[in-house]
Amino acid sequence: MPELKLSPGLVQGAIELLEISARHKLTFVQVASSIRSLGNMPVPLVCEVSQLLNWISVDQAGCIQSTEAGQRVLANSSYQHRLRQAILDYIEVERPPWLQSVTYGRKRVLTFVGLQLEQVFSEAGLVDGVDADVISFWDVLAAAARGRKNDQATAIGRRGERLSFEFEARRTGLRPTWISIDNNSDGYDVLSVVDRENPRKLSIEVKTSTMGLSGSMHITRNEWDRAMEMENHRFHLWSLKDGEAPKLASLVPEQLAVHVPADAGSGKWETVEIPFKAFASELMPIACCHL
Repeated sequence: MPELKLSPGLVQGAIELLEISARHKLTFVQVASSIRSLGNMPVPLVCEVSQLLNWISVDQAGCIQSTEAGQRVLANSSYQHRLRQAILDYIEVERPPWLQSVTYGRKRVLTFVGLQLEQVFSEAGLVDGVDADVISFWDVLAAAARGRKNDQATAIGRRGERLSFEFEARRTGLRPTWISIDNNSDGYDVLSVVDRENPRKLSIEVKTSTMGLSGSMHITRNEWDRAMEMENHRFHLWSLKDGEAPKLASLVPEQLAVHVPADAGSGKWETVEIPFKAFASELMPIACCHL
């Protein structure tokens, strides 16, 4: 199978071919002889890409018909969402080398995908923004990189991150930056400010549990080292137990330090698990949160 090179023109052409095949019964020869271009791209190339994406097949009469994947594309009314579906179908077929970089954040991906595919991401509205459907798309890509259809732990973590994003916007009156979407190796998830009167940066690592006080959080060495390095740092612990109002504990590193191990001899710790119940008195109900 030839390598699939995706570009905005090719995706647009493939979408046009789907729309044409939905209205008319045509063979490949008829399409090539009656249409000069699709998406300003050569018809034979568009037909090849459409087949590689598994969007079209040929019926018993030799006519082009849309597959289940093609029907899924047509079911999306917006061009942006059709482009997003094209990217998902592309990685399903091609498993490109850059897919593994998705787990490191959006910016890492856009560095490696190449100019044409980066333009597809851009036209799909995926290169910036933190709308719920944009975040969901990137999490779907990350799950695919890990070989999973979905990732419940990531979904739970994102709920907490969004709550911290909204909480900080209300607390400070300023829009924070959702760091972990673009680069999750920085050691924190959200970048805010100390308060309305103090514009100094405040880094926030978010931990989320749906198990209430029975839950726990895992802190990596990188997260803890960053907490120690930053001038102003907080850990946001979100308890999102069903049937209860969201609860938040906003903790400074010193409150966690007693639970963090120390290196000894030649040993060096990498991850520590701390139960939420250790901070039961700090977890407070938070109103007006969007789950």
